[in-house]
Amino acid sequence: MIFGAYQQRRLIMYWVRGLLIFSLGLAVYFISQTSLIIGPQSIYIAAAVTMVAYGLSQLVNGLRMFRGYRVYRYWTLLVITTLLACNAIMLNMHISNRWLLLSNVAVLLWIFAYGSRSLMGHGKDFVANVFWLCCSLFAMVGLMLAVVAVKVMLAEQSALDRFAEWTIHAYLVSFVMLAMTSVLNLLLLVMHVKAQAGLQAIATLDGLTGVLNRRGLQEAAARMQAVSQRIQLPMGMLIVDLDYFKKVNDVYGHLVGDVVLKSCAGTIRAALRGGDVIGRYGGEEFCILMPNTGEQEAMVLAERIRRIIEVTPVSIAGVESMSSETQAIKCTVSVGAVSSETVGYVIDAMFAAADQNLYRAKQNGRNRIMSNIDQVLNKTTSTVKPAKRHASVIA
Repeated sequence: MIFGAYQQRRLIMYWVRGLLIFSLGLAVYFISQTSLIIGPQSIYIAAAVTMVAYGLSQLVNGLRMFRGYRVYRYWTLLVITTLLACNAIMLNMHISNRWLLLSNVAVLLWIFAYGSRSLMGHGKDFVANVFWLCCSLFAMVGLMLAVVAVKVMLAEQSALDRFAEWTIHAYLVSFVMLAMTSVLNLLLLVMHVKAQAGLQAIATLDGLTGVLNRRGLQEAAARMQAVSQRIQLPMGMLIVDLDYFKKVNDVYGHLVGDVVLKSCAGTIRAALRGGDVIGRYGGEEFCILMPNTGEQEAMVLAERIRRIIEVTPVSIAGVESMSSETQAIKCTVSVGAVSSETVGYVIDAMFAAADQNLYRAKQNGRNRIMSNIDQVLNKTTSTVKPAKRHASVIA
């Protein structure tokens, strides 16, 4: 377990301490069932239950840390103090075994109920389902302890004298051990899934802007192209280039350049529709993939992005800059737009056409949009008919 999750040593140590103390408590309990003990058997059993409860409370704290909840360190001390005080007082005063058993079972029930509450899942994904399964296992143990408490309350005094024997509670101890082992194995599986998701995010996301990197963009484009071509719906693409970005780096420094990139990426992302995908195509270039979007719709979205960036200055206040007097930078973008209506569904052809249109936009003075809209307007009526069919499919 330690080697499998070495990156979360603090969390794992909660689990390891809890399991070790829990195992030590079971060992003391088994010793109390033999002839090796010296003194009253009830003292050994009380000590065993106290260690088991302390180990379980450590384990639950580890579960809470794993879920990102606040860990109450005094909670384990409260558990062990409560059990030690109750057991010491009741043993010294020779109180009935019924109350001694009820107090110990009540504390164990409290621990499992608290652990079950900490493991409740949120959502419907795989990780949430695993948490719900772990929560169910802890709840089942709590239910079994509640049944034991009822049996203690209803049992005759002669039966209580044999209540602590191993043969009577073998099923309960075995199920508790099985439940804890299952929960920890499932949580290690969740840790593995989260680690894989983190690696996938690192591999496909741009570290500076938080949008897809070139690799993630290629994968998203391939998926979108396959779906669009299969159901014969148009697919649009924009390549957005920040105008004179090299000048920003030269005049203000690369820190300001990074701020400009992040701000523009956030502005573009906010302007997109649901289903649109943005990725960083190059140094200061962003690519936008748009499902169910023809040439005219792509032009409309491109103009919206161009206009928003033009009227939204990027604040560089507080950023170390080579020009301390400037508080904000006005940016503009050039956009190359294309859709499958004019170049087909081949991804490389779409990238090449969008890049060519971007080059035309920059050659014509920047802060403008270029596309193949003329080809769409010049189509014959027979060529336009499929677009009507697409519109009926969308409706």
